[in-house]
Amino acid sequence: MAKTFDEIVSIIKLGRPDWVNKAEKEHVRLEVHINGKHTAGYLTQIDSIENRQQLQLRKDFLTTNRHVFVNLSRPIDKVFSAKGGGNIYNLNTEAKEKQLKKTLSNIRHGKNIKTWIKDIQANKYYTDPSGLVFFEWDKNRTYPTIKSIKSIMNYETDGRTPEWVLFNPYRIENDEAEYYRFVDNEYDYTIKKIGERYTEIKDEKFKNPFGQCPAIVNSNIINSDLTHTESPFEIIISLADHYLRTGTIKNLNEFLHGYPIFWRYLSDCPVCSGSGYVEGKECKACGGKGINLKKDITDIINLSIPQDTDTKLAPDIAGYVTPDVVSWQEMRVEMDWLAGLMELTLWGSKMAKDANNETATAAFLNVQPVNDQLNNFADAYQDMEKKMTDLVGTFLFTKYDGSSINYGRRFLVEPPDVIWKKYETAKQSGSPKVSLNYLLEQFYQSEYANDIENLTIAIKGIKLEPFVHKTDEEISKLPIRKEDTIAKYYFSEWFKTIKEFELLTKPIEVLQKEFETYLSLIKIEENEIPRVQSEIPQRGDSEQSTD
Repeated sequence: MAKTFDEIVSIIKLGRPDWVNKAEKEHVRLEVHINGKHTAGYLTQIDSIENRQQLQLRKDFLTTNRHVFVNLSRPIDKVFSAKGGGNIYNLNTEAKEKQLKKTLSNIRHGKNIKTWIKDIQANKYYTDPSGLVFFEWDKNRTYPTIKSIKSIMNYETDGRTPEWVLFNPYRIENDEAEYYRFVDNEYDYTIKKIGERYTEIKDEKFKNPFGQCPAIVNSNIINSDLTHTESPFEIIISLADHYLRTGTIKNLNEFLHGYPIFWRYLSDCPVCSGSGYVEGKECKACGGKGINLKKDITDIINLSIPQDTDTKLAPDIAGYVTPDVVSWQEMRVEMDWLAGLMELTLWGSKMAKDANNETATAAFLNVQPVNDQLNNFADAYQDMEKKMTDLVGTFLFTKYDGSSINYGRRFLVEPPDVIWKKYETAKQSGSPKVSLNYLLEQFYQSEYANDIENLTIAIKGIKLEPFVHKTDEEISKLPIRKEDTIAKYYFSEWFKTIKEFELLTKPIEVLQKEFETYLSLIKIEENEIPRVQSEIPQRGDSEQSTD
């Protein structure tokens, strides 16, 4: 509902509410861990344990947590590569649909809307959950921008959509006034404040073409206090604090105590032979001390051969004092444990490699909770794309009934080698062909997740090849028709003759007919294929009857 001038002034006078300040603090903390920004300033002195100098050294030699969150968030890529789903734009003319698709194909920064969400908005979902995707506009176009919670004074939401937004005041050079931007479902206002006097600037009041406040909150997760939204990574931020602290202490120990110290028994200066003088003058090499003060790789310490009663010195005449590495190893173990705990907390499962296969890709031990969590991420991105699409549609056509955006949910979390092992196990156990087809398709979808052309060819191959789950040797032992055996044997030979372009563009039905034509032209002698003992009558055979 549109606000009056007096209502807008009242909102300004209320100032910045506590929830916005709290949301900004959470944003700063999330930026430290997820994006690695301002990490040194985030570290604080550990009371009663370290001094300021030690704190500064920890800051100087820190390693940020960014790599940890890059690894933790990698499964989320599966949301944007998942199979299935589809978009319906609910427009009554082809021209309008083309116009909307064209706009969405380059929503901003040269990216289509889904890629823009993946590459830009997703990071704000993690690090600035109470910030906004805000659509700016001019006469001919509209485009999304990111409005950080740092730039926002207040807003009121209905779900994920703000009813109005008040931005932080700004100043103009050589102007004593403060200026406030306020946007609701009808207008974009600019309010000028001098002292306690508020004025609406009429020349900067613009009609809102969207019919609603053109903003979407970055996150769809409401915090436990029901005051504002939070990041999906909020549940592991305290663990990330622990990880960062342990890492900086480990780094400090490595730098301060990581260098071995060389020691050796004192030996005579090679210049003055231990006298401290050369031709009556103080030896410049040893400063008159008569001791070899320099370590040189050409130095030789000559030892007399020890007699039976002598103490044997070698090899104990020189060596290194090596640092104690046990504490570092314990810190590394602690950090590995923390990283594993963060992974388990976020995804409900941990990744592990097959102990019997060193080259195997690491995989989640339990895929179901991972898929459940990926569904939550997909819900958030799907909702964001729908709201963005609807705002663009309304801007272009004024009246727009809304889109239907559906993300695919076949996430293929498991790597190809794991799926292939499942397929082989299912085949050996005699699973139904429908299940085998599903697993084989999953394997190729995972293998060619980023190669749509090879995936298309592989899927067509599955649908075209006779007895796709059987080997030639297995086929030779089956009681099937001679024609079916020939089709199985010659499929791979025929498939190799088809050009890649034809495999990509021709429908399955056309390719099937071409394969049948290929088979009909083959002349095969009876002894070129295995004889198959079968109780099934062969084509052309006369049926035998028994009394």
